[in-house]
Amino acid sequence: MDWPHSILLYILLLVAIAAGYFLGRRERHPKKAQSAVIKDYYQGLNFLLGDRPELGVDRFIQAMEVSDESIDVHLALAGVVRRRGEVEKAIRIHQNLLASPALKAANKQLIEFELARDYHAAGLLDRAEALLVDIVSRRDSQEKQAAELLLDIYEQERDWQQAIEIGRRFAGSDTPLKARLSHFYCELGQGYLAQSEIKLALESVRSAIQMDGSNPRGHWLAAEVEYAQKHHRQVLRYLARVVELQPDLGIEVLDLYARASESLGQESAFLDFLVEGIQRSADAKMLQATIEHRRKHGLKTDYKEILDLIARQPRSEHFSILLDMLNRGSQLAEDGGISRSEFEAEVRRLLAQIAIETQGHQCHNCGFTSHHHIWHCPTCKRWGSFSTPASLSA
Repeated sequence: MDWPHSILLYILLLVAIAAGYFLGRRERHPKKAQSAVIKDYYQGLNFLLGDRPELGVDRFIQAMEVSDESIDVHLALAGVVRRRGEVEKAIRIHQNLLASPALKAANKQLIEFELARDYHAAGLLDRAEALLVDIVSRRDSQEKQAAELLLDIYEQERDWQQAIEIGRRFAGSDTPLKARLSHFYCELGQGYLAQSEIKLALESVRSAIQMDGSNPRGHWLAAEVEYAQKHHRQVLRYLARVVELQPDLGIEVLDLYARASESLGQESAFLDFLVEGIQRSADAKMLQATIEHRRKHGLKTDYKEILDLIARQPRSEHFSILLDMLNRGSQLAEDGGISRSEFEAEVRRLLAQIAIETQGHQCHNCGFTSHHHIWHCPTCKRWGSFSTPASLSA
């Protein structure tokens, strides 16, 4: 028996115990013939303990009357069957509860929210949305939970305007929610930009940055909107903020920065952007772009500096750059002001380090790889089939 199934069975047993308690109380205050009720209860318990727990649920539904005292048992049972994937049964339980005139208004409100969760789990988003909108509008005790689920639905449906409207009501000082809303504004802004609705795109971008100024996406989109208006200086300013917030995005915005700086006739600004970028993260694409830009404009590259930058944190993405350096060793060593032997030795050392860290250990029988040496291959079941990668420095 797997663990999730064990948990659900345990919960079902707790529900059964609670149901037995309420049935015991009903025996002291009989309203209808108890023999049939008790029969349903024990038959349901036998099914739960056996191999047909789904039939046990049906028996408990029949045995338990609906009242404010038994509401928790019904809700627990519905929650269990929903988690088991039997959403239609959960819906039936909740609808049966709502049909009862015996429940207090507060309990009915709780049931409506649970029914909305059922509809959401079943993919009936229109029904879930209708219930949730009504719950939120009432501003009762389920309002916050209903708004959160409604926000998920609007996000799933990509209805950014509705998502923003409901989210702003509860944002307050909720930092994660404000970050989420910032992305919603960006989604809205990108749609406006694609339709050349520049004014609306600009409004969305400003709202995104206002909602969460630490979201690099807002500044990136602002740069794209400014570029559409040929405000190239603002483009450079926004992109500088993007890489300040998230350095690894430097390569993603590189093309836009290049076009804006070229339009301004500021090739030096683009080179400065590249240099600052490689100093921050030594991204392989950024390094390659720096090398190519210098070649294109007849500028020398300090390859010793490039090696030092890679040496900070050598990664697999640096492999092709290092191999190119190894093939062009003598020329590059001269440009870097070091001997060829020293230059090539450092390149080989970095290549070997990357190979060891990225390739790990491999089974020579089936090819399975592991970061650590192991004696028994979990895939082909061979023993003693793992070896370390050959050193590139040899």
